[in-house]
This record gives sequence, structure tokens and C-alpha cells, in this order.
Amino acid sequence: MRRLASSAVLVFLWSQAAGAASGLSEPATWLRDYLRIDTSNPPGNEARAAGALDGLLTRLGIEHRRFASPAGRQSLWARLPATGAGATSARAILLLHHIDVVPPGPGWTVPPFGGLVRNGRLWGRGALDDKSLGIAQLAALVDLKRRVLDRRREIIWLAVADEESGGAAGTAWLLDEHPELFKNVEAVFGEGGANRVAQGRILWWGLEVAQKRPLWMEVAARGRGGHGSGLNPGSANHELIRGLARLLDAKPRWRVTAATRDYLRALAPLHNGFWRSRFLRIDAIVRPDGPTEMLMPGLANLFLDTVQVTVLSGGQRINVIPAQATAELDVRLLPDTDAAAFSSQIRRALGPDLATKVLVTAPPSAPSPVDTPVYRAAARVLGTSAPVVPAFIAGFTDSRYFRERGIPAYGLSPFALEGPDLAGIHSPDERIPLAEFDRGVLRMKKILAALVAP
Repeated sequence: MRRLASSAVLVFLWSQAAGAASGLSEPATWLRDYLRIDTSNPPGNEARAAGALDGLLTRLGIEHRRFASPAGRQSLWARLPATGAGATSARAILLLHHIDVVPPGPGWTVPPFGGLVRNGRLWGRGALDDKSLGIAQLAALVDLKRRVLDRRREIIWLAVADEESGGAAGTAWLLDEHPELFKNVEAVFGEGGANRVAQGRILWWGLEVAQKRPLWMEVAARGRGGHGSGLNPGSANHELIRGLARLLDAKPRWRVTAATRDYLRALAPLHNGFWRSRFLRIDAIVRPDGPTEMLMPGLANLFLDTVQVTVLSGGQRINVIPAQATAELDVRLLPDTDAAAFSSQIRRALGPDLATKVLVTAPPSAPSPVDTPVYRAAARVLGTSAPVVPAFIAGFTDSRYFRERGIPAYGLSPFALEGPDLAGIHSPDERIPLAEFDRGVLRMKKILAALVAP
């Protein structure tokens, strides 16, 4: 592992010279190097990337440590201490991102781990989710160090493993096994920002304060295997298909949660009268059996506990009936849904012959407060270019682990992106415009400077 890490460090150092020669900014060069390291999860392979980042932090003179879970999943912790007369006047800020990425899958028109620059964009898996954020955070940290300003807060930069599989071997493990790393943390800034851009203009910045919760489940069916020519209506595949059909045909229950209500109230002033009225009357519009008036596209997720069948496995050959078939369900729960009760609903719909297992779950947690100096400082900086709203998102991030422990966590994206560029998240041809990446780095520098200013 040491040989792999050293090799990655050499790539980082060589590529920075090449990046400077090609006109890339220093942070963009770091990001390009980072994208060239395959950290697909599964299996993760974070060690090589952690080694490369370790070498970069060493060269930059920033205090840091590496941590490995029992399964060998590596995360990296770095710290910039407070300085000057007000050095102990405020608690620490944690900047969080994840090293792992989802596998690239088919459909790419460029090598997914090539770190190519084309049409003014940097292409590669992780360009949006979530290596670009990590590098923007690191660039802001380095900027503070180089400027030798008084800092009333310490800044912690954390690159974690395993977020894409639920975070058990990354953030969750670190919080359980190394709580000393987080004892002075006042707030966390990580992924999950929900900004809105139209025709190149930022309409609002969404600082995420609440999110849906994961309930990932495996469903298994067993049956008599045999030759595909035999009559076998009760095979494992058939039983699984019937159970999933019952589950997907079940009528969903719509409801308005406090998180959705607060989010739409914050958005209402930013829309015309038609949508403003609907956002403010949302409790009257959304009924248990569905909305009585048209909703804006994409909003339905915020009123429903959703069930998505994402992985199916059962059989290897067309003429062989398998004895077992499985499916994986990506269930996303509203913030206050009872996970145990919803799991029971799923089991009843599937039927008694199918076995279920919970893979990932999360307890309810309160939204992060917006009446804090940390939130207000970030909002002041972003608010110079567009309004800032506290956002509720349908996804989930590692922020939930901190909220469960009473530590405010905020999803913040410093990048104003739209359309085809945003479509690359978890899809082919993920990329980020270089000009917007550099602007996002500048925004992150300003936010961090505001947070640590005496």
C-alpha cells in the first residue's frame, strides 16, 4: 500500500507542473489529479487517493493524519489551528467531503478516470460528486494558511471513505472510534447544497439544512431451481417479481412535513404570484391521496416516502431456473417517518414468502438551525450575488451522522451549475466547467475567511 501511495504522490507532483504549463489554476490541477485516481465504491480503493492527498498536505505544511477502518477503508483528517489574539474565541468548523465515488458504468464518451480537459470542462467521475467540493475546501484552507491572518477558529478538513455505500466505514466509524477529532466542532459544511441557476444566472443559493433518510433493503426469494424448459410458476424469480409488483402497486401516502413547509415558505418570495401562492398554500393543496393542484416538477419527492428497485439478481443463463433471486430497494424516508413501521408496510406488500434485510437505515434528526452565526456568515457571503434559502433535499449525505449527535451540518455547494453539467451526477460524462470551478473556489475562500475572521 505504501508503494501505491508514493506513486500517487509522484503523480500529484508531476501533474501540478503540467497543470501550470497548461494554464490550469492550482486547485484545478489538484482536482484533475484527484479525478485520475479510481475510487469507485465498491470496493472504494480510498487508500491510494488518501496517500496522494497525504503527500499534498505534507508539501503544503498542513497538519494531518490518516485513519483506516478495520476493513482498511482510509479517511484523511487535516487541521489548521486558530491563531492570534482571538484564537480560542470560537469553536471549530469542519469541512467534509468523501473520497469514494459511484462506479462509472457504461455510456461515457471520455475515460471516466482520465481527468481530461475538453470544451472548457474537467471530465471525470467525482467532478461533481464530490471531489470538486473537497478540493475547493482544501484550496480555501490553504489560502488561509498562506495569508497568515489571525483566525479565531480552527478549521478541520476531512476526506472520508464509504459515503456512497452509507458511510459506515467512513464518517460513522470515525465518529464512533475517534470522537476526539470532533469534540470542538461547532458546525459542519459538506455536500448537499441545492442551488438554482437559469440561463447562466444564479437565482438562489440553497444551504441544505434537512434531508430525507435512507432505508436500504435487500429482498430475497427462494424456490426450486432446474432446467428452463420445466414448468415452474413458483420459481424464485417469479415469486420475487410478484412481490415487487405488489409493492410498487401500493398507493403512496402524500403528506407535508415541517421540513418541506419551511423550505417552500423560504422559496415563495423568489417566485411569481402563481407559484408563490401554491407554496404558501401547500398544506391545503397536498392531500393524503395526492395534490389537488399541479406541483412544480421535482417537488413530489418532498411529500412522499419513495421506493425504488435499483438492483436485481437472479440467474446467469437463459435455460437455467435459479434457486434464489434478490432485489435491492433504495427507500428514501421523509424526516419524521417511522422507519420500523414503513419497513413493516414493505414486508406486508411483498408477502410472507420473501425475506427482507435492512442494509442501511437512519434515525430521525432535527434540521440544522439557521439562526446561528455560522449559517449567517455563509449566507452573507453567498447573499452578495443571490438570495440564500435553507433547503430540504430528497437525497441524503453524511451530514445526518452529525445532526444525530446534535452538531449542525449544512450542505453547501459553491458552484453555480445548471442543465447538462448537473446531469452528470451518478451518470456518464460527469464534468465541471473550469471557469465555474475557479469561481466556486473563490467563493469558498470568502466563506472560510468570514467564518474565521476575528
